[in-house]
Amino acid sequence: MEMGSVQMPVVGTALPFVNVLVLALTLVFQRSQPGLTRALTARNKALVRDFYTTLLVGRDVDAAPRFLRTDYIQHNPQVPTGLKGFMDTFRERFAQKLPADYKRELLNVIGDNDMVVVYVRQTWTGRDGQHHQALGFDMFRVQDGMIAEHWDAD
Repeated sequence: MEMGSVQMPVVGTALPFVNVLVLALTLVFQRSQPGLTRALTARNKALVRDFYTTLLVGRDVDAAPRFLRTDYIQHNPQVPTGLKGFMDTFRERFAQKLPADYKRELLNVIGDNDMVVVYVRQTWTGRDGQHHQALGFDMFRVQDGMIAEHWDAD
């Protein structure tokens, strides 16, 4: 095909062009629908907040299937990937006795579309009588209303 004085090849160019066009239209649509993006982010933040308070603060391991995909990907090497690995690990952890004043708090939740980050604090008094505090974050990817992936600072 010839356009002006530039020779345009016909074979092999349609698919990359279509891919770029689809990507561009997707970005334009997302930008033109900020309410949809805000609503998705709000739903995902609520899901992660509920997960964190139910499972990690409330220590209700049996609630995990409500929040985690069965093929959940775990990037913390101390916790196996998958729903079963998560449940087995936290069932074992939660069976351990904690100091009487142990507290886990969810301090902040931020999100953007499918990514949600929580900022958390744990406090307790050690056997030495000293007060301890640990601050950290967890990052989650949400897919189809379920937590699909997790990273943390461990």
